[in-house]
Amino acid sequence: MANKNKITSLAALRGIAVIAVCFCHFSKAAENGAHFSGVFKWMEDYGKYGLQVFFVISGFVIPYSLEKSGYAFRDYPRFLYKRLLRLHPPYLAALAFTLFIAEVSYRSRHLPNPENLSTIVQSLFYLHAPIDNPVFWSLRIEAEYYLFIGLYFILLKKYPFVAVGAGIPILTILSQTHLVDYCGLFNFMVFFMIGTVGFLVYNKSSKPWLEQALLVFLLAFCFLFYEQGAAIAALFTISIILYVNKSFHSVLEHPGEISYSLYLIHFPLGIKFMNLMMRTTNGEYVWWLFAGAFFLSYACAWVFWRLIERPFMRLSQKIKYTAAGPAAVSLPVQSL
Repeated sequence: MANKNKITSLAALRGIAVIAVCFCHFSKAAENGAHFSGVFKWMEDYGKYGLQVFFVISGFVIPYSLEKSGYAFRDYPRFLYKRLLRLHPPYLAALAFTLFIAEVSYRSRHLPNPENLSTIVQSLFYLHAPIDNPVFWSLRIEAEYYLFIGLYFILLKKYPFVAVGAGIPILTILSQTHLVDYCGLFNFMVFFMIGTVGFLVYNKSSKPWLEQALLVFLLAFCFLFYEQGAAIAALFTISIILYVNKSFHSVLEHPGEISYSLYLIHFPLGIKFMNLMMRTTNGEYVWWLFAGAFFLSYACAWVFWRLIERPFMRLSQKIKYTAAGPAAVSLPVQSL
C-alpha cells in the first residue's frame, strides 16, 4: 500500500478527473457536424464520470485529514470555517466571472439574461447553478458532505463498529429512497462512502475484515444500482489510492493541483470560446477549437489559482484544530 506520509496518487487522480470533465463539456459543444463526431460523443458520455472520481477522493481525503490533524467534536465549527475559507471565496469569484461573461454574451446577441436577482442570491449559497456554468451544482453536494462528515467522523472514532457495521449499510439503503429529492448528497453517498471505507482500509483499523467486506459491498452496490461507468470510475479511483505508490507525470499532477480553479471556470470560458469561434469556422477546425478551449481554460485557471485560490488555501491552512496534530494533507476540490 501507499506510503503513509504522502499519498502520491491524489494529485494525478484529480488531474484525470478535471480533464475528463472538461473534455465532456467541450465535446458536447463540438460533436455536432464535426469530423470524428463519434470520438466527441464518447468523451461526452464517459468524461462525466470524473465527478465520481472527485467524490471518492473527497470521501477518502477529508477523514484522512481529520485523523491526521487531531480533529474532535469541538472543532466542528472550525472545520466548517476552514472549508468555507478554502473554497467559498474562489467560488464567489468564479460566480462573478460567470455572470460577467454571460451578461456580455447575452447583450451582444440582444437576448435576455436568464439570471435575475433571486437566482443570483440563491447561487451565493449553492442553491442555484447558473445556466452558463451548470457545473456549480456539484459544489452543493460537496458542501452537504462537509456538514455530514464533520459529525460522522466523530461517530466513526468513538463507535467504529456501529458507524461502519450499521451506519454505512443504512446510508447505502437511504441512497435509494426519496430522501435524495431533499438532500442531493444521498444520491451520491455511496461514492463518498467508498472513499471513507477506503480510508479505514488504508489506515489499518482494528477490524480490517469488516472494512474490506464493506468496500466490496459498496463497489458491488455501485455496479448494481448505478451506471457502469460511474462504478468503474469509483473502483479505479479507490484502487489507485490504496495500491499505487508512485509519482505520476506532471501532465496529470499539475492539472490536479489547479483542478478546483479549472473546474470552476472552464465551462463559461471554454464553451463561450467554442460557440463564438464555430460561427465563423466549419467542422474541419473543430478539433483545433476543442484544443483551444481547453488550453485557454487551463491558462486562465492557472492565473485564477495563483491569484485567488492559492491565497485562500494558505489562509485556511493556518487555522488549526484545538488538539494540535500532524499537518493535514491538502484537501480536494469540492472538492469537485
